[in-house]
Amino acid sequence: MKKEKIIYFLSMMLSRLINLGKKPEKLNFQKILIIKLDEIGDVVNSLHVFYLLKNKYPKAEVTLLCKPFIGNLIKNDPSINKIVYTVADLESKYNLIADLRGNFETLKYEIKHPPDLRIDRARVRWNNKMKGGHPHEVETNFQILLPLKIDRSLNFELKLFPSDEDKFVAEEFMQKNELTNFILFHTGARRMLRRWSEKNFSRLALELKEKHKLDIIFVGDDSDVEVIKSIQKDLNFVTFSIAGKFTLLQFSALCNKAKLFIGNESGPLHIAAASSVPAVGLFGPGEPITFYPYGKKTTFIHHVLECNPCDQIHCVRPESPCIDLITQVEVIEKVVELIGN
Repeated sequence: MKKEKIIYFLSMMLSRLINLGKKPEKLNFQKILIIKLDEIGDVVNSLHVFYLLKNKYPKAEVTLLCKPFIGNLIKNDPSINKIVYTVADLESKYNLIADLRGNFETLKYEIKHPPDLRIDRARVRWNNKMKGGHPHEVETNFQILLPLKIDRSLNFELKLFPSDEDKFVAEEFMQKNELTNFILFHTGARRMLRRWSEKNFSRLALELKEKHKLDIIFVGDDSDVEVIKSIQKDLNFVTFSIAGKFTLLQFSALCNKAKLFIGNESGPLHIAAASSVPAVGLFGPGEPITFYPYGKKTTFIHHVLECNPCDQIHCVRPESPCIDLITQVEVIEKVVELIGN
């Protein structure tokens, strides 16, 4: 946390120095660099930034610096011209740099290669903190663009772009397993305190199968496979799993065909929300408002206790963590709310 605060302070100071006396509306940006060294959910909640920048400066070449695994999620985005993964791959000059999440290395690069204008997340986060709290990440990311006079009435929709090949993989999986009416379950999360219990997922799967005639597909990466197998052993009917088998965009394509997504606060929840599938997010120690799934077809369940938010590692009520205060009845109510009976 201390390291992040130092980065934020240096970032604000660098923007003030670079932008001193400049009027953004009079500048012409031919090369734009977006820095977003973040995780899946955070990147999904910034997808509109890519579109809004390209829409404002259609002739500009837009480069994204991100983590390598994020490239597989963004590679088809028409608003991004180039994706790089290291500072060494950056060019020597960009007219505009949008720092959505940088580090000491990117700050060092920007000091050596200052842009004509710099906009940054640190300034927005500080201003929101002074005003009493942080809004949703989608709004925070839009606020970063405000110095550029971006029109607020433009579409805030978060959108991913699976290729035809990605869509074919999803369709082939559905046809092979004769799946037409199905729901996606994501049982994993980076932090254990974010995970709704296996028993809860088992009971929910049983009710959705017996009463609502929905097939169950488990999703996730390699780290989720063992938990999924454990849940499947508890069930007396066939379920399916793509954990560790689908790419991020193939998963997005499958979301487009699903009836519903239910999952813990994690990257797959935000991918689902950006993939036009109704989604129910299950929240435990996460920060209220800021990271709820964004979209007209999304909802969430969150019992916010006095100890929230916490460090998500040390629980003051280990016998009854907040994520397990979510009941099966509440989840079913949200399912009915989104897709009916």
